[in-house]
Amino acid sequence: MQYDTNKLPDFFSVRNYEQIDYSLEDLEKKKCFAFFDNGFASSVIEPNKRDMKFIWEGFLLFVDQDITLDDIRNGVDLFDARLVALQRTNRFDKFNSEEVRNYIIHKLKNQNIPYEIMSDKKEVSGYPSKTDLWSTRDTSVLIDAMDCTGNGDAYYFKNADFNYRITFDETNLPDFFYSHNGAIVLKGENSVAISRLLCNDNNLQNYLEQVIGEEKVYSLIEGKELNGSKIETIDKKIRSWRV
Repeated sequence: MQYDTNKLPDFFSVRNYEQIDYSLEDLEKKKCFAFFDNGFASSVIEPNKRDMKFIWEGFLLFVDQDITLDDIRNGVDLFDARLVALQRTNRFDKFNSEEVRNYIIHKLKNQNIPYEIMSDKKEVSGYPSKTDLWSTRDTSVLIDAMDCTGNGDAYYFKNADFNYRITFDETNLPDFFYSHNGAIVLKGENSVAISRLLCNDNNLQNYLEQVIGEEKVYSLIEGKELNGSKIETIDKKIRSWRV
């Protein structure tokens, strides 16, 4: 059994302390179930290219304080909940170390967020991409991503398969299955992959083509790459639209 896709929590992927801090903002009146050892993985599938491999060591699930594990087991709507996943970007150094756990627990205590450490465990192996993941329900996360990428090219993967499933062998919660159809990869000082949560609809495609510029769209199906605007130009354009 798996969770209804329309009831899944929002997804944050973190791989450093600054990103942890960002992901823990605005969590008043929430509580945390900490699945520190429950790993999962995904790839952005690019035809004729090396896949971008994402590995997460575990995650934090933030829900309203009145929601119980039985509620989650029975399919309660988690659309307004938050899942913060601990992303590995080095083959040897996991991002659920004792130091990282202690840092998170210290942050939770300082913010008066009650927490429970869960027993579910799943090992994930493989060599991870150094690319950040941003998973979003709308395009607002683009503004945050600009700060991570520097001034580089933006590529829009219109139909790149991107799925990951979280299982709960110990607590027997329904699977969380995130399914993406499409991704944006911003190339700059670092690389940031941004996936569309739940669906890649026409409204999002049209919006991105306006922001990035039609000449900037990188089509995997057509197999060609066209020149376009720099991220700093895109950044200014988005900000001007959102004032």
